[in-house]
Amino acid sequence: MIRDILVPLQYNASDSAALAAAALLAVAHEARVAVLAAVAYPVPIASEWGMATTMVSQVDFDRVLGAAREAGESAKLQVERAGADCELRVVETLLSEPEEAAALHGRHADLSVFGGMLPEGPDARFTLGFSALLLDTGRPVLMVPPTAKLLVPPRRVVLAWQPRREPSRAIHDALALLPRDARVDVLVLDPEVGESGHGPQPGAEIAAHLARHGLQVKVVSLPREGRSTGTAIVDYASQQQADMVVMGGYGHARWRQRILGGTTRAVLEQSTFPVLFAH
Repeated sequence: MIRDILVPLQYNASDSAALAAAALLAVAHEARVAVLAAVAYPVPIASEWGMATTMVSQVDFDRVLGAAREAGESAKLQVERAGADCELRVVETLLSEPEEAAALHGRHADLSVFGGMLPEGPDARFTLGFSALLLDTGRPVLMVPPTAKLLVPPRRVVLAWQPRREPSRAIHDALALLPRDARVDVLVLDPEVGESGHGPQPGAEIAAHLARHGLQVKVVSLPREGRSTGTAIVDYASQQQADMVVMGGYGHARWRQRILGGTTRAVLEQSTFPVLFAH
């Protein structure tokens, strides 16, 4: 059941698609959208001489805060015009970073929706924001590329399956978004048959489980054929004209540094359709 949806703003062109998807989901599930406009207050750093190397102008910060509030109000209006209930949260972070604020608010939501990478590639705001939502909230993250439009409810879904915790968490989180007659392709790449791998019939057990939820499920076993796992997932989902991909998201959280796994990053970079990640 979806009741609270968080959309942290990146203050760029990727926000519009995320807001549109969040609004569609909110209307369909009678949920509320929270738009988060987080701004870091720049704290002067003392030098070895005991004095600040840079001085922070209150006027400059007020200007940045005003721009964030304006972007937030515009985002809120976009969601409300789509018929969804929405609130704006403007947060000034003094002792933490904006991505930490996003993670904090994400823990109080059923789902976070985040705009995908822009064509020119990822920037620090995207990488830190997405990985904080993925690794630090315990909640699923729906990534929506700037040119994508989420079909609600999604009816053609690709599950990138491995017998691990993260993909299992992702598909069970996704069940709240799927209609009972949705078609789910369980994609298994280069399956390792056996007890220590995918089991005697790779993908069969999760497929049977999903079928008992009423979903139309089939197992698709494919070789990567020299491609990376991420590229193989994107290629198959594109061929099937999938409405959404569901997969585990991998990475490691460290102090002020978050590192995404190779498959996760590849899908983020190449996907033209919404992807639901869970960690």
